[in-house]
Amino acid sequence: MGQFRIPPVSPLLGSTLLNFFRVIRKGHIDPGYFFKLFLTFLIIVIATPFHLWEKIWFGKKLKRYNFSKPPVFILGHWRSGTTLLHTSLCKDPEAGYVTTYQSVFPNNLASKWLFKPLMAMKMPRRRPSDNMPLHTDYPQEDELAFSNCQPYAYYTLFYFPDRYKTIYDQSVCHKGLSPEEKERWFATYRDLLKKAMLNTGGKQLIVKNPVNTARIKQIIKLFPDAKFLYIYRNPVSTFLSSRLFFRYLLPSLALQKTNDQAIEEMVFEVYTRMINDYLHQKDLIPPGNLLEIRYEEFEKHPEKCIKTIYEQLLQKDFDAVQDLFSTFFTSARGYIKNLYEIDREVMDKIITRLKKFMDLYHYDLPEEVIVKE
Repeated sequence: MGQFRIPPVSPLLGSTLLNFFRVIRKGHIDPGYFFKLFLTFLIIVIATPFHLWEKIWFGKKLKRYNFSKPPVFILGHWRSGTTLLHTSLCKDPEAGYVTTYQSVFPNNLASKWLFKPLMAMKMPRRRPSDNMPLHTDYPQEDELAFSNCQPYAYYTLFYFPDRYKTIYDQSVCHKGLSPEEKERWFATYRDLLKKAMLNTGGKQLIVKNPVNTARIKQIIKLFPDAKFLYIYRNPVSTFLSSRLFFRYLLPSLALQKTNDQAIEEMVFEVYTRMINDYLHQKDLIPPGNLLEIRYEEFEKHPEKCIKTIYEQLLQKDFDAVQDLFSTFFTSARGYIKNLYEIDREVMDKIITRLKKFMDLYHYDLPEEVIVKE
């Protein structure tokens, strides 16, 4: 796996000027990133007239729009299979979702005729972390888009990884936010998801966002009838894959220096906190609105799992779309997992830190891990 190769600008380029300044004030910026930030600022300045047009174009549309079906929120820690599950469910012609383009340019949907071709020119065809295909119109998670709309989104972590605890407190738990900031948070997230539906023309919203795993309380406040789909994976596999993912991602996105040891501790702490928050909040979900899926079962029998989702959670006719899913899963075969060689001492540390969750979900050491004595 190589580093994420992006132009010398920040994903903040899809932000508004006001939000740009609100975000960069949240942490320390090392001098080596000033030029990158300056280029990002120039792009935002050029895009600002289009942001004004965005408000005009979507103003009345957002006020009139109502969700005709309860949204579906895919939950689960990073590297737990959320992307594959999201991509699969979005094969349904009725699915609405945040696109990869919207995830970067949420304030430029009305001007996507201009910005989307420019983004496509610079975007890699496959995601470096897992070789999954990339395209501007493919389904994508919404937290990056959210961070370009208001400052209390978890993915401001990408710019200031040393503040991950405070960012989690604010963006996930709303600690320290004023009533006005909380109200703006909810209104902005609702509008972001409405724009996703208007952009894709779907009938039922499918949202994939690992951060929402610990935001059940907030999601239910926005959508009392929301459906939740939680996918979980062997905690050791999840940790190792997440650690690798952030080691390659953060150097490309951060506005400050970081190191592997700090990233490892962040992954340990965030995994523990996020899953504990999920366990504490999942009882808030009304009966029948939550379905939990084991990743390893989904990997072995994807079509069977999708059928279960349709019948038990969505209460929709699976037969009408079965052929679509059969074709997709046939084309997706052949994915090769990463293999990990871990020293016994390191492995013992990982198991000790994650033992609670391994016991909870009845996991042993995964087959893709080789322990060196």
